Amino acid sequence: MVHSSTSGLGASGAVNNALAPPAEADGRTKAGRCYLTLVTNAVWEFPLTLPRNAFTAREAPRAGDIWRLCQDVATLASINSGWPPSRFRVERVAFIVYKMTLLHDAESPYGAVLDAQTWVSRLRRRTLCTREVRVRSAGRRVAAATQEWVHVDFETLKPKQGSLGAAAAFAETEVEPSIEMPSFDPLPGAEDEFPFDMWQTWSDPLAHANHPAYIDWCDEATSRRMLAAGLDPVLLQPIAEQVTFRSSVLPGERVTVRTKRIGRIGSDVVVLRHHLETERGPAADATSVRGLAEGGGQALVAAWD
Repeated sequence: MVHSSTSGLGASGAVNNALAPPAEADGRTKAGRCYLTLVTNAVWEFPLTLPRNAFTAREAPRAGDIWRLCQDVATLASINSGWPPSRFRVERVAFIVYKMTLLHDAESPYGAVLDAQTWVSRLRRRTLCTREVRVRSAGRRVAAATQEWVHVDFETLKPKQGSLGAAAAFAETEVEPSIEMPSFDPLPGAEDEFPFDMWQTWSDPLAHANHPAYIDWCDEATSRRMLAAGLDPVLLQPIAEQVTFRSSVLPGERVTVRTKRIGRIGSDVVVLRHHLETERGPAADATSVRGLAEGGGQALVAAWD
């Protein structure tokens, strides 16, 4: 097993063997060269901390910021495997998430060191990649995620088979099974809509909304329903989420989040289905499982009666 730090961004001599991207006379980077010698490490570990702005008024991290943490873990693993973001740009390819499942096991306080572990569990046709992320603090699991990535052309964002070098860098390994959503009892409920415009300043390096933002939007829709039902949205406690992404959301687009109750777990945990769409069509389908931090979750379940 390989251990790494976010400060050194290195492991097993990978950084010591690094090659700077070759430059043309005009300073532009040339394609067709490797940034690092072959790295065969299958499991990476990084100590991370959440930023202050990831926390709510009750000093608990938001679900969307745990998703961002998992994205950082995947990015750091890619960097240490010889594929930093700059290399993807040079080769005009990218990995984008098309499905992700995350379970929240515990809420960590601000300043806690989070020990993140990640590995690739499946790589199919050098195009579809399943990455596992586990986050622990003081030995206790905080969150667990299974990310499904697709290798795409940078310009069109259409699936494109990756190179043999990329396949070697993201070797499959088996550590533990993928994450699954918890089972629930069906309980159909009311549906409401939350429309908004995608801000220009929300764009990520691929010029669309970054995938954790979808969780923010779903929780905002939930919070507004809670407020209408007389509940404090600060008490919303994430338990699990799953999102299947259908298309990108672009700056300036009108987005509508349609949320309805589809079930419950016990008497105090609600299961919600969110459908996100733009004027171009479906953007994502999501499921969120939520409770109340201070108990009394029956009122949360009843908010969609």
